[in-house]
Amino acid sequence: MAGTSMRGKPMPGQHSVQIPRARPLYRFAATGLSASMWFFLMYRAKQDGAVLLGWKHPWDH
Repeated sequence: MAGTSMRGKPMPGQHSVQIPRARPLYRFAATGLSASMWFFLMYRAKQDGAVLLGWKHPWDH
């Protein structure tokens, strides 16, 4: 078998699954989408965090 030692275990650096590198555009888009997701989550946590944790009732102003 290619990339294996005599005992059937993969040699260091020789893995059976090869994952290709993503294009820079996809990496940039993924970083932007994840940053916007975290921004939205933190914004909502600031707005509704106390209600979610039970520190405040939604009808209290």
